[in-house]
Amino acid sequence: MTSNRIQLDRLLYTHYQHPNLHPVKNFCADFGLIEVSESDGLIYFRGFGENPCIYIAEQSQDSKKHFVGAGWAVPAYTDLEKAAALPSASPIQLSTVPGGGSYVEIPDPNGVIIRLHHGVQYKGIAAAERPEPVITNTWLEKPRRGMFQRFERGASRVHKLGHYGILVKQDDFDRTLEWYKSTFSLVPTDSVYDTHSGADIMTFCHIDKGEQFTDHHSFFISASPIGTGGSRVHHSSFEVDDVESQTLGHYHLEKQGWTNCWGIGRHVLGSQIFDYWFDYSGNILEHYTDGDIVNCHTKTSRHPAVPETMAVWGPNVSAAFMTGG
Repeated sequence: MTSNRIQLDRLLYTHYQHPNLHPVKNFCADFGLIEVSESDGLIYFRGFGENPCIYIAEQSQDSKKHFVGAGWAVPAYTDLEKAAALPSASPIQLSTVPGGGSYVEIPDPNGVIIRLHHGVQYKGIAAAERPEPVITNTWLEKPRRGMFQRFERGASRVHKLGHYGILVKQDDFDRTLEWYKSTFSLVPTDSVYDTHSGADIMTFCHIDKGEQFTDHHSFFISASPIGTGGSRVHHSSFEVDDVESQTLGHYHLEKQGWTNCWGIGRHVLGSQIFDYWFDYSGNILEHYTDGDIVNCHTKTSRHPAVPETMAVWGPNVSAAFMTGG
């Protein structure tokens, strides 16, 4: 960990604006998000985990969808003070997002908002919402004796927001990545490079917590495919409790008439089982489970941008996923 950077503790939420909140609210329920509160054109959602808010849906002031940005928790008030001293940063102010505390708002080089929160009041995991672990019999060990597998159909059980990613122009890729790395305690875990130019076109970053293990990536940045414009969100990804819940949620979303973007499959980088869906506004939201965790001893790797780097099994990747919707 480097002292001149702002130390991040965890990713809290992503924030989207939608032209029509009512159908988005229906999608979120079918996706497995739990509504916390609604007021003044804002709806706050949580999962069953400790974070009091993991997704914000806001009424757009025009007929278009917008990605506002993301909220992160920092471990010390001094991190807020350090953030407030940065160019274009807001002063420290009280947060109205569930969980309270104070925050500073910083735009990244492309205008995507980063909100840094301190003093968030985390919630306990309610006993009624705590998923029971699935006991699996394998060829070698069969611990489930005299018990049967019985599952309830319905939405996946969402735990937390795991990561999000943005698309930027190839010309802006290096400087944007450098800004994130030098401003925050984010470290590349894996990068993907173009096989013709040799230039990196995607980088997955984890929170640097030294010896402590953390998710393979909490943030990623990717170069936009040719002709798809400038900076925008690619997707937000939410961890579910297990693959059974994820698969049940897949068929629940399908039954409710929502459109699958790509999945179910198994990624190579990060290893997680993925399932990507379009919400009502056309944003891509992901369910994932069984992702890798890393620490300071994990070496950064580079991989060629070929189909074999994306998934080890699953359906063919969709064109919409490649372009970000």
